[in-house]
Amino acid sequence: MAVWFPHLALDTLVQTGAAQPGPLIIVEDAARPRVHDGNRAARRAGVRPGMALAEALAVLNTPVVIDYDPETAQQHLQTLSTVLLQFSDHVCPEPGQQRVLLEAGRSLRLFRGLEALERRVGDTLRQLGYSARIGAARTPAMARLLAGLGHPERPGDRDGLRRVLSPLPLAALPLPAADIAALRGIGLTRIGELLRLPRGDLALRYGTRLPELLDHLLGDTPEAMPRFHPPDNPSFQLEFDQEVTATGALRFPLKRLLLQMEQVLRTRHRGVQGLELQLLHREAETRLTLERSHPGSRAEEWLELWNIRLSRLPLPAPVRGLRLHAARLLPLAGDASGLFGNPGGARDETGFLSRLRARLGDEAVLRFVPTLYPLPEQAQEEWATQAPPPAAPARATPAQRAAGTALWLQPLQPCPPPRSQAWLGRMEGGWWAGGNDQRRDYALAQDRQGRLCWLFQDLRSGQWRLQGFWG
Repeated sequence: MAVWFPHLALDTLVQTGAAQPGPLIIVEDAARPRVHDGNRAARRAGVRPGMALAEALAVLNTPVVIDYDPETAQQHLQTLSTVLLQFSDHVCPEPGQQRVLLEAGRSLRLFRGLEALERRVGDTLRQLGYSARIGAARTPAMARLLAGLGHPERPGDRDGLRRVLSPLPLAALPLPAADIAALRGIGLTRIGELLRLPRGDLALRYGTRLPELLDHLLGDTPEAMPRFHPPDNPSFQLEFDQEVTATGALRFPLKRLLLQMEQVLRTRHRGVQGLELQLLHREAETRLTLERSHPGSRAEEWLELWNIRLSRLPLPAPVRGLRLHAARLLPLAGDASGLFGNPGGARDETGFLSRLRARLGDEAVLRFVPTLYPLPEQAQEEWATQAPPPAAPARATPAQRAAGTALWLQPLQPCPPPRSQAWLGRMEGGWWAGGNDQRRDYALAQDRQGRLCWLFQDLRSGQWRLQGFWG
């Protein structure tokens, strides 16, 4: 299967939400400027790829002119290749032709036939905002040809390949214009007429390129397809044709980046717990980080958190592009909602803490993790939100179980001996640390305000201290 993106450069502009209603052309080759592509308004006026820029400007009324960036197009094609890995484990991008090849034979049973597979591929690409033409055949060369022509046939054997090729004009072959003119010069007009000629004679007269192409089309000579390997740490980027000065205008392109990320993570069966967003300015960049309580991949959930973060951000300078980076891919937890689902009891993955971090910043929300120290005031410690927490102890220590725990801890302070108390247990710890040997008897007591106090008696000094409160 061949997936061709004829308007890849235009599609990257659509991702930013900056589509122009009037004529727009993308120009390449600074030495001799020519049209790489044009939007629908420009094509209606007669602009075609390969046309000189001067000719295009002669038929258009003040069009928007944008320089073609091959690196950006290649990056988008790499992202699309990763997305297409969910339909086949053998994907081969062809950056020079804005095309991706898929070995689809082993996926037909999974997706219930070629027609259903094509429909799934097309729907996924349209959701991401890309226009594509798809061709499928027994050989990669024939799939490329059918994708370029938008041909509906899907030949599955050699006879079918020859039957589909025969009525096609010679111009459908991926050959230089000079070779097509030479073939027409000897009276050939259709590919079927060319197929009837001996391969040896064609090689003597036109070189080996032509017979090799015919052999690849018919499958007489196998064609190698290098296997694509996605990057370990994916990143997604959009460049704007105009600078953005308001954070509200960043939401649409950010949603497009998050949709790309969702499809890539779905391919890898992974999720992310933290993301970094870079706002690209003319001479600098602004880095924003966002973390949630559980790994996830859904674009809608991440977009909600990023909208909260961006709503309180004053832009230090106009933004010329966005770059989204997922540094650490994590396994996704299984769905425990049951066979028929449980929407009412499903956990909100974004979580209150995730929204709170997005609004206040990571530094304003602290996380505590348990430790192995038995003393309550040392039983947990603060942990940075961006770093993975250490493994929690399997269970409480014997001393912690004996002394119980309180709903609210506070700094230790002296208190009078209780009139009556309920003993909880003895706790000893810190003897291994010099000068920190603690021996305590814990108890529950009620003060004059009716509060349940968590107390202990220091067995070394005999003094009573207040540790915390219950309920």
